[in-house]
Amino acid sequence: MAKDYLSIAPVTQFDPTSCWAAALEWWARAIGGRTVVRQLDLLNLYVRYWDSRDPDNNPNYGTISRDGLISVIGDSRWGMTASPMAGGEFTTSLLNQKMRLGPVILGYYEPSVGGNHVVVAYGASDTYVAAMNPDGGRFLGLPVGHYSQSPEVILGIPTR
Repeated sequence: MAKDYLSIAPVTQFDPTSCWAAALEWWARAIGGRTVVRQLDLLNLYVRYWDSRDPDNNPNYGTISRDGLISVIGDSRWGMTASPMAGGEFTTSLLNQKMRLGPVILGYYEPSVGGNHVVVAYGASDTYVAAMNPDGGRFLGLPVGHYSQSPEVILGIPTR
């Protein structure tokens, strides 16, 4: 029987740049078998990977770099591996293969925020991706093209 991911409360990012931490918190709850770390604690744990310079005058304060996201995903505590790919290569068929062991972290360019964003995909049909979006803490289904139009998509794929 498939896991009911909708029964796991979404995690809302507490500021515009903490999507990666909120997504990882929800992912750990949804996948099971991992220690759940709250997003604020994740920010402290991975401070070396995000822009922590000058919180009062830095518009990028709190954002995580591409390499930082890949490093966080690759931390052995999570039991997942990072797989960056060109957005045009991202399909629902590929995503369903990668979700064999559970939900997948998706890092991509989000036009509505004018920057990179992180969600957690937990299901896919032929044309749509079901995800937990920490921006507003909600579940949503978007056409796969919403993600594949991004120049790059970074997948966090469970390995156990």
